[in-house]
Amino acid sequence: MRDIGSRINRYRLSRYALPVDKIRRRLRWAWLLGALWLIWVGLVSDHSLLRIWSLSRETAQTGRQLAEMRSEIDRLNAQLKDPAAERRLAERMLREKSGMARPGEIVYRIRAGAVDTLGRR
Repeated sequence: MRDIGSRINRYRLSRYALPVDKIRRRLRWAWLLGALWLIWVGLVSDHSLLRIWSLSRETAQTGRQLAEMRSEIDRLNAQLKDPAAERRLAERMLREKSGMARPGEIVYRIRAGAVDTLGRR
């Protein structure tokens, strides 16, 4: 009688349990390993997709800055080769640094730390 009872219990349990399949059991591990690999490739590794994406954005930004700097260099080179611009630059430097003036101009020199007319420093 005891033997029949254990057989009935086993039958009931096996009816509701998942079938024991070695392939499905190994497939669970494959899914887990695949998910861990995707996390590694996408986020963690030195060559992750996130890092590649951020580096491509940084490369594009650096390219834009390089183009701006090249246009600025071209503008400055053109300014250096222009004699009228060179003359204006020399005149401005003489006016600012040496205090020179054109004929008929009045130059006001303001000393550093002087008190203005309103009494402020």
